[in-house]
Amino acid sequence: MRVTSNSFPNALQYQLESLATKQAKLQSQAATGQRFRSPSEDPRATRKVLELQQETRRLSQYNENIDLSSEKLNSVYGAVQALKKVSDRASELAAMVDDMKSKDQLAAYRQEVNQLIEQSVQIGNTNNQYGFIFGGTRSNTEAYGVTRNESGEISSVEYQGSTQTIEIEIAKGSQISVEIPGSNNTKSGRQGLFETREGSFFSNLIELRDKLDGGTREDVAYIRETVTTNLMKDESNVIYHISRVGALEARLETAKTLGTRRITAANEFVSKEVDADLAKTLVKLNEIQTAYMAALKSGATIMNQSLLDYV
Repeated sequence: MRVTSNSFPNALQYQLESLATKQAKLQSQAATGQRFRSPSEDPRATRKVLELQQETRRLSQYNENIDLSSEKLNSVYGAVQALKKVSDRASELAAMVDDMKSKDQLAAYRQEVNQLIEQSVQIGNTNNQYGFIFGGTRSNTEAYGVTRNESGEISSVEYQGSTQTIEIEIAKGSQISVEIPGSNNTKSGRQGLFETREGSFFSNLIELRDKLDGGTREDVAYIRETVTTNLMKDESNVIYHISRVGALEARLETAKTLGTRRITAANEFVSKEVDADLAKTLVKLNEIQTAYMAALKSGATIMNQSLLDYV
């Protein structure tokens, strides 16, 4: 078989170029810490990485939604706890009323109840950076408006919010609403905090104050038989909402934990697909460099021997 005079130089050049390409790739991996720099180098891994990065962005958005919901829930919890104290005190005052109390004592109770009414309206109009927390979807205006009598005391309270609440997605296919409408006396939607189908906390407080103002035996009997019962219903409703807030908080914490774990796992998979094994890369780089130098040395030796044949 006849071998052309340039066969060996061409083969040597091809081998050196191949080794140089591998060396450059390994040097890039060692410098950047990544197995590949362009999608064409590993299409399968690139597709997998893009899918994982999309999943990570989606999970991160869920976690942001959870943080937002938790912040709103903290405001709701503080307001509901404050209302619980008002409810407890109103029930205590109603239970203290009897025929043995003097006019002055009843008048003192009345003044305190009047302050509880004012305090309840303030709680109902609690707002934060997201708006009035008991206004439902109508959170840009005060949840409650009041009408006052000639003495400047609140005579009625009107709900100005919405019975609808906003739901937010905290996981795939899982939505949550941490909002509580201040009032909802309908059969649909979320249960109201201050007003339900069974009555209004504001109306019960106003009725207690006005009956204390009368102070007759009939008024006292009405307080003990009717107002006290209504206030007990209000207290049960507040306790229900406290329990619900606790359940929502636990659900948010669980969702955040699961979401964070999934983000960590996704990032680890991305790292596994993209990151180069530095130890193995350096070993391979050393092998390629050794092979490259050996090819140069052997090629030079053979080329020199070939030239001597013609001397």
